[in-house]
Amino acid sequence: MAGHSHWAQIKHKKAKIDAQRGKVFTKIIREITVAVREGGPNPETNPRLRTAIENARKVNMPSDTIERAIKKGTGELGGENYEEVLYEGYAPGGVALMIIAQTDNRNRTTSEIRHVLSKHGGNLGSSGCVSFLFDRVGLIEIPKEGLTEDEVYEKAIEAGVEDVEVGELTYTLYTAPEELYRVKEAIESMGLRIERAEIAYKPNSLVYVQDGETARKILKLIDALEDLDDVKEVIANFDIPKELMEQASF
Repeated sequence: MAGHSHWAQIKHKKAKIDAQRGKVFTKIIREITVAVREGGPNPETNPRLRTAIENARKVNMPSDTIERAIKKGTGELGGENYEEVLYEGYAPGGVALMIIAQTDNRNRTTSEIRHVLSKHGGNLGSSGCVSFLFDRVGLIEIPKEGLTEDEVYEKAIEAGVEDVEVGELTYTLYTAPEELYRVKEAIESMGLRIERAEIAYKPNSLVYVQDGETARKILKLIDALEDLDDVKEVIANFDIPKELMEQASF
């Protein structure tokens, strides 16, 4: 069940950058709105919404802001009508990209994503061109601080986790998508703090990047994509050695 995820560390760094740029609230509000549209306004029966609200509270989002986002999702309040759209494409080095966007204007979002990809040496593909390289999974991230690998593995097995990746800052637990929220509650009942829990895409094959310049281009492209207001997340199937990852910068 052991593994090592360099990409997870990039996600953590990127989350901190987003917070500094004031984009976290905007993206969480969109996630709440989309979650309500897909599963209804009751967090007790809508696990995706429940998780989005938990994430909102972690960044100290005011309760009235959360309520307004929920009402936008139900249509009680006017404003933008967001939908979730999945884009597929390629980064330099033949790396596959899954780009999750939440938008009220598909044409605008498609144009912006295509422009960023073209500018940074990537390209937008057709639907299905890379999705077979990724599996849909439940993902749970737990901070490593104060936890041994043996302790995490033992509790993960007890909770029904399928796989564990060991990163520098976190343990990433994987489940079947339909098991995510049951496993999440089991992990929480064991006293472990969860930093992130969501349905996600996980690469089932990796492109090994050994060239520093290619690594820099890939990371710069992903950074530029995630800077777009409409982009929620970018998942890539690369594996970059730690020393190259440290040399590359945003």
